[in-house]
Amino acid sequence: MKTAAFVSLLLLSAAATPLLSGCAGEAQSKSTAEKPKAEAIPVEIAAVVQGDITARYAGTAVLEAEREAKVVSEIGGVVLSLGAEEGQFVRKGQVLARLDAERHGVLLRQAETELERLKHQDARNESLFQRQLIARNTYEQNKSDLATRKAEVDLARLSLSKCAVVAPFDGVITRRRVKEGQLLKVNEVAFEMADFRELKARLRVPERASAALKPGQLVDYRADALPGQSFPAEIERVSPVVDAASGTVDIVVAVDNSSAKLRPGLFSRLDVAYDNVAGAILIPKTALLSGDRDTSVFVVRDNKAQRVAVKLGYESGRNVQVLQGLSPGADVVVAGQGALTEGSEVQALRANAPAEAVAKR
Repeated sequence: MKTAAFVSLLLLSAAATPLLSGCAGEAQSKSTAEKPKAEAIPVEIAAVVQGDITARYAGTAVLEAEREAKVVSEIGGVVLSLGAEEGQFVRKGQVLARLDAERHGVLLRQAETELERLKHQDARNESLFQRQLIARNTYEQNKSDLATRKAEVDLARLSLSKCAVVAPFDGVITRRRVKEGQLLKVNEVAFEMADFRELKARLRVPERASAALKPGQLVDYRADALPGQSFPAEIERVSPVVDAASGTVDIVVAVDNSSAKLRPGLFSRLDVAYDNVAGAILIPKTALLSGDRDTSVFVVRDNKAQRVAVKLGYESGRNVQVLQGLSPGADVVVAGQGALTEGSEVQALRANAPAEAVAKR
């Protein structure tokens, strides 16, 4: 009896097993059918194009005068009169201020009187020495005294001439530091002046860009104080060394101020075009993804995003040159890259196109 019951139980189990397997398969198929498909990520794309690109370096600088000086008084004295004011153009050698010269005039007359006495003494000693009536050492001592007095007269005349403070070159008085009646000390600054005709701007240019900059290249120069105006300028000097601390090279730009509108100290903007590439492969800079090791972009192919590493060249405005990695006609993602991964489904909208214009690829 027990054996018959056991056999019956086995038969019932075998019959139930296909029924259970069929139910599980049906449930699995239903679950797979109900799984939602991943939604396409909307992105904005732009085509890779070919065109000309001009490499430029833009920088700022403060305009400087090539020739500027602090005019000092080489002697001390009371200022008797002034010959120039701030903002006035002066010529080289023009008197800017006169000092009290009375004391120096007296010293000059004293030295000249003594010189005349020694000249007469020298003439008399010359006759006596020829007749061997005076010793050689007396004769030579008088000659030495005469030369010393001549030097003293020259020095007194020079000191008298220094009672007039004069302009060392043509330029504009930028500051007057003295007043009439003021006691001016030796080497005290009386005026400050600059030559506005020779203005310079100094730029610190990255080493890579500096290699293409040469003297004589034209520069687009503008000053914030004079909006809408540009002035002729060109590179005058390029430093032969690279600053190891900053990795930059000093560039001196000569600015033409024939219009007399510019002044030292103006905040300036300079733009130097140093190279031009025709038929370059170009993409918008907004397409770039910067990684730790390389720079890459997302390219859309068959409505899927593919990350492509690129090697870049020059930048200009909104575009950047691609040296390796892309060909003209490809579509790169310029907006929405943050939500993408390799192989993401995308819904591509053409840049600057209506929102409903979906690219089908």
